[in-house]
Amino acid sequence: MSDRKKTLEIDRDKVRAKARELEGTGLRVWLDRAIDLLPDEAFPELVAGYVHLRDVLVDENTKPDLLRAIEQFHRDSMAGRYYQGFMVNSRNHMDLSRGTETFIAEHKRLVAACLRAEQAGELETAAEGLRLLIDLLREIDRCERDIVFFADEAGSWQVGVHWERVLPAWFRSLAPRLEADAWAETVVDALNDFAGHQMDELLEAARAAATPEQRDALVKCEAGLRRRR
Repeated sequence: MSDRKKTLEIDRDKVRAKARELEGTGLRVWLDRAIDLLPDEAFPELVAGYVHLRDVLVDENTKPDLLRAIEQFHRDSMAGRYYQGFMVNSRNHMDLSRGTETFIAEHKRLVAACLRAEQAGELETAAEGLRLLIDLLREIDRCERDIVFFADEAGSWQVGVHWERVLPAWFRSLAPRLEADAWAETVVDALNDFAGHQMDELLEAARAAATPEQRDALVKCEAGLRRRR
């Protein structure tokens, strides 16, 4: 038996049919993934008739830089660029505005890029990038700024972050950068804010990411964890 993985045969017509069923945030997230995966040589044909190629070429001012992109996204979000409300009624109370859909899709894209950076050993980029992206979610939950508009049950939970992946990666990327007490306090704050019913699993992931000194500091801070009953 060959050890090589079987090549997947994708029916592109089925993919198109599934894509046409999507709308809103799901479609934007899928589009972002496709853009990231598409080789550069395919872009001229992709954008022909819709975008001038000269407008999307790399120059010194737009050369891709993950942390710079996250910092700009953070600034734009804090300034309310993605806040777009609408009159809410019984028919549209589950809808998302275009601004909210765009925010969620971009947040997901940048989080995924940070997770890849952490896996690639780019710990400083991952640590700072995730800090800024998590800070935006805290701002949403504080309800003190107009970050994004939710017609019903506002909260960062609507962004749909997979905390079982994000928090362990953040804890690992922070471990080489922070002293024991600061790391433990950061972990406890994050767990209290976002772990929910995943508290035990994420606490164990934090322990696994820690140095011996950080693990000891975390033990001292665990009394401050807010566990759900």
